[in-house]
Amino acid sequence: MSRTEKHTRKKMKPGPRTYLIGFGLIVVIAAAIFAGVLHDTAPVDATNEDTILFQVSQGENANQITAKLKEQGLIKNELAFRYYLKAHHVSGKLRAGSYQLSPAMDTETIVNELLNGVGDLVRFTIPEGYTLRDIADALAGAELMETDVFWNLVRTYDVSGYEFMQGCPDGEHRLEGFLFPDTYFVAKHTAPEAIFKMMLDRFAQVWEALPVKESGLSAYDTVILASMVESEAKFDEERSTIASVYLNRMKKNMLMQCDATILYAMPERKTQLRFSDYKYESEYNTYLHQGLPPTPISNPGQKSLEAACQPDQTDYLYYLWNKTENNGHVFAKTYEEHLQNRDKYGY
Repeated sequence: MSRTEKHTRKKMKPGPRTYLIGFGLIVVIAAAIFAGVLHDTAPVDATNEDTILFQVSQGENANQITAKLKEQGLIKNELAFRYYLKAHHVSGKLRAGSYQLSPAMDTETIVNELLNGVGDLVRFTIPEGYTLRDIADALAGAELMETDVFWNLVRTYDVSGYEFMQGCPDGEHRLEGFLFPDTYFVAKHTAPEAIFKMMLDRFAQVWEALPVKESGLSAYDTVILASMVESEAKFDEERSTIASVYLNRMKKNMLMQCDATILYAMPERKTQLRFSDYKYESEYNTYLHQGLPPTPISNPGQKSLEAACQPDQTDYLYYLWNKTENNGHVFAKTYEEHLQNRDKYGY
């Protein structure tokens, strides 16, 4: 290599100033990208106008609300949403309530919805396993709707938009199983139809998030099975096993023999059956009639719905409550084993 070449290479070596300029350029670009992210208020999906029930509970702060919005697919970026709240000085002004939000809404629209909440709220809770009769009483007790209005809506509410309700019969049992058990916040004097929509939309949310349905049942029969599990199970860990018992019985053309189905049909409310009650004539009496009951017998929660979708793989055909330790059900594969359990646990 000649002296001239060495001299040229030495002159071409970048100096500290060049490095500073390059670093500065990177900083500027990064800042621009970061600023773009912070100011991104576009909707998640401008073409998806499906509404999602979004609930803000009393006492929830802006960070908690933002995390829930992201989790439910209503905003793209938590940092940008929090920045928008802070920039507009509204972080502490979001109001508790129930909202119908959509992925097609931009940040400004969502924030305006949450700022212009429903005002004074009525809170009502529907526990898992409540029947329509129980829900009617709960809503009447909260002064949200009269029982005659409730039962009229049960018979007439338009459910054509809910695919999972295909096959449900008409009549007073029509919405049994689909008014999802949860805690709700509504404005005083909310229209009864809006309350029904809120509860059905909540069911739809849970239904869409359920695991792959492996039971082989239709959507409606899956909810029926889940309602039986809800009415029989005491602990979450036994729900899938109880579901397997009924499916195993179904495969063998055995009677379901679910006590809760008899209780559901009786005009008086009972918690236990007498011996004579097993002969109570009703299409819901699964000791007398083959197969699942004609409709759900309660409104199941998420755990029972999951159990009905993915029941355990067992050979169990019988179960009874462990009266000795009161810690769950005892399962049996054969009738002889079941009789032994009856003797062992004092039946």
